[in-house]
Amino acid sequence: MLDINPDDDGITHINAYSRGKTPLGRFLSNFAHTPVETPDGHFESLEGYWYWLKTYDDYLRELYGYKAKEYGRKLPVANQTVNKNKFKKALQQKINDNAHWLKNSPLWKDLKLPLKHYYVYNGEVKEAGGQWVIDILEQLRFDMLD
Repeated sequence: MLDINPDDDGITHINAYSRGKTPLGRFLSNFAHTPVETPDGHFESLEGYWYWLKTYDDYLRELYGYKAKEYGRKLPVANQTVNKNKFKKALQQKINDNAHWLKNSPLWKDLKLPLKHYYVYNGEVKEAGGQWVIDILEQLRFDMLD
């Protein structure tokens, strides 16, 4: 359990989550429908790309949101070690493709509000994992505003 008040999303932190309170937090989620060109071609979301890196199932190119996760989890894993550098490049591309919008987002520019990644289940705040992705996003945000 995390010591975070989800009511403070957008005030003391930004929850990079598909059900986050802020448009920025929802955009930063891998679930977001944000088409991106990756080192492996076009994908409708980073979630689809993540599972493609594990399974190489091309149907994942078309999926976003929970459907990408749900479909990807059912597939046999073809690659035990996901190439995180490829994923990082795709994440950078998503940010670069949306740089104009992000640079005008007060929450993106406010480096005082840390990015978090959590969900609430039965009234409890739970760590959603993927801290390495949040760390990359924080670095991209810092670099963009530099």
